Amino acid sequence: MTERLLTLIEVSDLLRVSPHTIRAWVRKGRLRPVRICRRLLFDPAEVSRFLADAKIEGGMVPALEER
Repeated sequence: MTERLLTLIEVSDLLRVSPHTIRAWVRKGRLRPVRICRRLLFDPAEVSRFLADAKIEGGMVPALEER
């Protein structure tokens, strides 16, 4: 069985950023969601990939670098 998809709120809580920030990362192509109807859901493996990429790029989450 595959892992359960995470909601936008679950991912924002996990990464400790606002849902607005998650949506911005999606728009910029940094985080790829699974779209079901109008909902944004996230594969846990995609969230792990995003975190690994953030570590490789210098250890900071991309939205925090822009401030």
